[in-house]
Amino acid sequence: MTLGQRISEYRKKLGISQEELGARLGVSRQAVSKWETDIASPDMENLLALSREFGISVAELTATPEETPPEPQAPEPSPTGKGFPWKGLCFALLACVLVLGALWWNARRNVEHLPSSSAQGDPDGPQTDFALVFDWMEPPEFLELGEQKEDYPFGVDLFLQGPDTVVTGDNGETVHTLGDLSKDHFRLSYTQYEDGGQTYRILTMLECVGTKEISTPRGIHVGSTKAEVVGVYGMDLVYCVKQEYGELLTEHDYYYAYQPQEAFSLSLCFFMKDGLVAGIRVENMQDLGNDAYAVDNLYTFPILTNGDPDYSHRQDIYQEPVDATRSVYIAWNALVTRENLSAEERYAYRRDVFSSLPEMDWQEFMQLGGSDDPVTTAEAFADWLRNQESFSEGEIYYIQRGSMAKGLDGAYSENYDSILAAALAYDPVGFAKQLAYDSGADESQLRTHVLMSAAYGIDYTPTRASAAVEKLDAAIGTNALTEEENAWARLLRYYLANPNNGDYSDYPKTPEDLPA
Repeated sequence: MTLGQRISEYRKKLGISQEELGARLGVSRQAVSKWETDIASPDMENLLALSREFGISVAELTATPEETPPEPQAPEPSPTGKGFPWKGLCFALLACVLVLGALWWNARRNVEHLPSSSAQGDPDGPQTDFALVFDWMEPPEFLELGEQKEDYPFGVDLFLQGPDTVVTGDNGETVHTLGDLSKDHFRLSYTQYEDGGQTYRILTMLECVGTKEISTPRGIHVGSTKAEVVGVYGMDLVYCVKQEYGELLTEHDYYYAYQPQEAFSLSLCFFMKDGLVAGIRVENMQDLGNDAYAVDNLYTFPILTNGDPDYSHRQDIYQEPVDATRSVYIAWNALVTRENLSAEERYAYRRDVFSSLPEMDWQEFMQLGGSDDPVTTAEAFADWLRNQESFSEGEIYYIQRGSMAKGLDGAYSENYDSILAAALAYDPVGFAKQLAYDSGADESQLRTHVLMSAAYGIDYTPTRASAAVEKLDAAIGTNALTEEENAWARLLRYYLANPNNGDYSDYPKTPEDLPA
């Protein structure tokens, strides 16, 4: 029986709730709940208070047996002729060692959870889960993600042998990476920039391999078991398949990612090899936010209570044949969840997404995410399409043809109008060229649908519509367009320059129908 189970059992014998026990001890109900579920364990002060409430000794509460005094016996003669109770003294010392050992082990394994949203526990210790503690220091020191008040090494007695590698970021900031994992077993990255005459230093990543003397605030370190990781971090963990790309922190079979919703963009990863922690990474995922380790059932999965991956909604990426809907889903998930994609991989995945748009089934697509609310899967994908920074002319072609895909009706049809509008606003001339493209099939109905839908979508942003008209005006009548492309550019301009609150039923359907 664990310490938490014993606390629960004795509380129930008293016939009181977790809330009442917490009130008696001056702690929250949540703290009692964490003790009873072994997510955390009480410190010495609370152990003493619990033993008083339950009317038992600390040894009984921690399941450390107290030695029963032996029956009185005649003392054996000592070499000096004087009797001394050596055996009793040894038993007493052993009992003390066992009590202190049990308390230390429970405290080491289950440090009280420090939510990322509020500071609790030791005011001088880490205030979130996103830190690493240097246990060899006395007292232990730590580094925690976020803004640092001091210059490197940020008030910590830390010497790293690895060089300071400095690169310049997109906004002029300097990104420093220090430490040699083979020598220091530790590496960190931080960003430094100037603003308004003030220097800011943001710690963005901490990495640890090869040593048990660096741990998380909850006491997990390299060498901790799978059971210990899952026991401490619980069902908030997600299971991530083995990385096959980019720089690997350490050799591993899979890794666990911990990123609760309230810890926006911050993550904690445990790289597992043969059931043990082989490396730890604490990182600010920045632009990826809470989607960095979102369950996609392709590469990232929820876990079962024993820590194994829950494959109940797995999408088999090797399934043959892969239809257009599944092809879009797989490629899109790779683009939004996988880090360090090469340029070739990113190009291939984007090609798969856009080229399969005309053949996909949106109703089927909604079911692939395994979400309790399937609608959110399609909405997330539509948002991704609409918010792309750029579109090639080929991608615009497939977006236009995808506007009449199967299952794209009702609210989803209007949602797709905004995707057409985004592509139109990005490249109005390219949009006109793709309308004019002759695929050899009768696409008159498609072209009319695209014109009306794109115009309807861009009606909501008159500034973008005006900018598109200006770009079309600059291209119409020039050598940049063929005769056919010029004709469709004029028709597109007519729609944009004459908005009609989405009602284009009486508008010309082909360039030949344009008024003189």
